Amino acid sequence: MLSISQAARTTGLSVKSIRHYEQIGLIPSPPRGENDYRYYPEAMIRQLHFIKSSKDAGFNLKECKELLQLCENKERSSADVKMIALQKIEELQARIDQQQALLNSLKALTRQCHGDSKADCPIIDAFIK
Repeated sequence: MLSISQAARTTGLSVKSIRHYEQIGLIPSPPRGENDYRYYPEAMIRQLHFIKSSKDAGFNLKECKELLQLCENKERSSADVKMIALQKIEELQARIDQQQALLNSLKALTRQCHGDSKADCPIIDAFIK
């Protein structure tokens, strides 16, 4: 069993994040020692690793909770897991498309700007329209 600071170091999460996950019910309350400190058994460390990995993959906490529940359900259907992943792919692709459109727009404006000592600037003009 690890203390909260050891759990944080082991998982790459902050102590604050771990406490938050407990507070919102993402993970159960860990057992406490006689000193009233939280102690995290190996099963909870695995849950924290899972949460960290799924967050790093772009999932929000609600989605992490769904995935964690599926992870711990031995009766799960991989189709349910795949559906969540496919939804995330669609969401990420939409964000990428939006960012690409913004990038292309800014590049086009930058090409139109002479970049000289004159005040006339198509970039500024585009922002005030």
